[in-house]
Amino acid sequence: MRAAIDIGSNSIRLSFSDGTTTSQITQLALGLRDTGMLSPIGVTATIDALKQFRAICDERGVTDIFTFATEAVRRAKDGSEFCANVKQQAGLTVTVLSGMQEAELALKGVTKPDGPVTVCDLGGGSLEIICSRDGKTPDYVTSLPLGVVVLKNMFNGDYRKAIDDMPNVLTECSSVPRGNTVVLCGGSACNIAAAMLNLKVYDKNAVTAKFTAKQLDDIMPILLSKRLTVLRPICTKRADTLPYGAILIQALLNYLGATEFYVSDSSNLEAVLNN
Repeated sequence: MRAAIDIGSNSIRLSFSDGTTTSQITQLALGLRDTGMLSPIGVTATIDALKQFRAICDERGVTDIFTFATEAVRRAKDGSEFCANVKQQAGLTVTVLSGMQEAELALKGVTKPDGPVTVCDLGGGSLEIICSRDGKTPDYVTSLPLGVVVLKNMFNGDYRKAIDDMPNVLTECSSVPRGNTVVLCGGSACNIAAAMLNLKVYDKNAVTAKFTAKQLDDIMPILLSKRLTVLRPICTKRADTLPYGAILIQALLNYLGATEFYVSDSSNLEAVLNN
């Protein structure tokens, strides 16, 4: 059996080749936009989680563990120091993916319909957009520093300003081809899907589905409400960042002229494990 660990800007995930997964919210990138450094609290939480993940792998007799990091570690001034600490304390060697590598893995790993697609991988530190005419080969790739933790740092609880400013923020997407089927992946997209379905327990098979922009529009008042976790308890762990994911996704769908979209629970981890 093989295992892969994705060290993201907001959460880290462990997945095995038998399909079992686990994850933890660690907010590694909290404050990165202002300081250029990884969050000290996030670093501690991430390394502690990685120690737990390593112990799980050891218990299962898994020695083939591919550990990779994305935007937060890629951009942080202390990214190399973090990787060295992970090696020393958790015994894991971290591969820092480039934006292009991250995007290509997302395209390969998502569950998607046939035909031209635009895959939007929304993480804590970045938004990768990958367009493909055949669903296999990237024709257009961009990596933007527009993850949910970045937006949280940028707008600091002012959802109205985030909504008003988002069209300007998305001007960086001006060259993204339109007309493709939109596929969303990443923790925020999947948890928003769970909220739209009003799931009581997260179900990766249920959230991997087709939705309409109207479904998202209809639930936006709940996602932006102070009572979010009361109305949708499944969102508790991501309550501080999920509203920004919803705002960005809504604006992105409007920008691309998409009235429907797909959500995929699988993404880069699955691509790594299926190599």
